[in-house]
Amino acid sequence: MAAFQAWTAANFPPCKLVLGVPSYGYISTSHAERLRTRSTFSSIPQTRRSDSIKIVDQDGGSDSQVQFRQLVRQGALVRSLGNGPPIFSSSGGFERRWDSCSDTPFLRSASSGQIITYDDPESLGMKAAFAREVGMLGVNLFDIHGDIDEWDLTDSIRKSLGLV
Repeated sequence: MAAFQAWTAANFPPCKLVLGVPSYGYISTSHAERLRTRSTFSSIPQTRRSDSIKIVDQDGGSDSQVQFRQLVRQGALVRSLGNGPPIFSSSGGFERRWDSCSDTPFLRSASSGQIITYDDPESLGMKAAFAREVGMLGVNLFDIHGDIDEWDLTDSIRKSLGLV
């Protein structure tokens, strides 16, 4: 929001702006309970698994970028279908929480000491809806390879932009 206001204050018309959104997140080593002091628990259910996992990036590291698809493949997120769009619940010893400042989810695992900040269909849908509401040209997802084979990230963005 602040970046959008800065661009429009500099006389860039919203219809010439594109909102960049990620299909990846960041793995951090931390035992923090919150992202600063502004986060609250999400209403999306937790999927309990007795085993605890540690998420790694594509090079085997644990302090780097990780694609959304890797969070699903490695078991930190579990896709479930209901009456609405797919929901991604936490698993593998992770808790899904919500940062109300950035309107994004994050995963926390006390046992692995990891915090993973990322975007999912819910948060990307909210960002795409914002872009549409303010009259932006569109949304750029970087990069498409981070989405899962079912295209949930892309579909959420398209739906919120009114393209489906």
